[in-house]
Order: sequence, then structure tokens, then C-alpha cells
Amino acid sequence: MVSETIETDSKGIPLKHVGYPDQFSVAVFYAIGNIILGSVGLAAAWFLAYAPDTKRINADTKIGILVEHNLGWLYNGIVLLKLLQIPIGTILGEARKASKVAVPDQHVYRVMGSEGSKLKLGYVLMETTGVHGEFNRAQRALMNYHEVFPTLALQYVAASWVFPFEAFVCVIIWAVTRWIGAVGYKSSAWARFNGNFPGLIAMMTIQGMVMIAAVKAFE
Repeated sequence: MVSETIETDSKGIPLKHVGYPDQFSVAVFYAIGNIILGSVGLAAAWFLAYAPDTKRINADTKIGILVEHNLGWLYNGIVLLKLLQIPIGTILGEARKASKVAVPDQHVYRVMGSEGSKLKLGYVLMETTGVHGEFNRAQRALMNYHEVFPTLALQYVAASWVFPFEAFVCVIIWAVTRWIGAVGYKSSAWARFNGNFPGLIAMMTIQGMVMIAAVKAFE
């Protein structure tokens, strides 16, 4: 567990960035993470939902319908839509690391004084203590859910056409672990990771299912 105590400057900004390794740039860090998790998800989708003979026969029948209706473009578009979100997240990560702004803060506001005033006020950031801190973090947990949900829902529908039961299991795991993570996030920023790793693997497995269908639809 990482300590919740963060040293800040006179305006409330942390003295050091929080949550990013010093050894790598954010771009490298995110690329490595997405390659590893994406590979795990693809492998799980392949061995659990496609490799067994009976499952492959059923999946290939559904994929054949995709081919018949030229829907490989749809599935590949969904894959690219998800993957091309990574650079946007990387841009945000680089800006957050450079600014040293820690979660749950998503914006930094400056207090505007009268023109020519020498009074230097601090930045306006989220309250992180007491019931108001709990409220702010709980709100961020809900926003985290909403930020991921549209793309996940699109992938879930696409994966369910070819792998209905496996996709259902994965999306339920994701939903339950998001709930567990929200309970943790309310208590502290670092506790938002509680239970989220299985959900992340489940989400990447759904992505892997869509990738399998996308590639097979073009063979």
C-alpha cells in the first residue's frame, strides 16, 4: 500500500508526481502495460472461448455469417476504436505526470485576484479528507465507470455474437469488480485498485474475443 500522505508546495500541488515510475516515460509505461494486458486478454479469449473444438465450431459458424455480410470491417473498426484511445490516455498521463496533480483531481483552478494584486493564492483542488473527500472520490469512481462503459458495451455486444456465454461471464466480472473498486476508492485514492485487476483482465478478454472475430472475418 502506498502512503496517502503527499507533500505539497505552498499552492497545494504535490512536490513529486504520484503513480508513475521514474524509470520510464508515460508513453513507454502505457505501451508496456497495454501490450502485456492485451496479450493476456487475447490468450484467455483464445484458449477459453475459441480453442476447444466444440466452441470453435460454434464460433466459426457465427464468424461465417460475419464474412457473408462483409462485417469484418465492423469488427476491425471496433478494435481500432478501442486501441486508438490509448494515445489520448497517454497524452493525459504525460500532462498529469508533468503537472504532478494527483487523483482524484481532474482539473486545477486558479483563484483570480484583482488586477495588480500581490496576493498569491493557492490553487483550487478537490477536498480529500472527511466526508467531502469521500464524496469526491465516490464521484470519481462513478465517472471512471462511465468513461469506460461506452467502449466496453460496444465490445461486449460484438463479442457476444460469437462468444455469448464467455462474454457474459467477463462483463459480469468487470461490473462486480468496478463496484468493489468504487467501495475502495471512496475510502482512499489508492484503494481504487482493490478488485480492479480481475475486472481489467475480463475487459481485455472481451477485447481479445473481438480481435479473434475481426481477424477470422478477414481470412
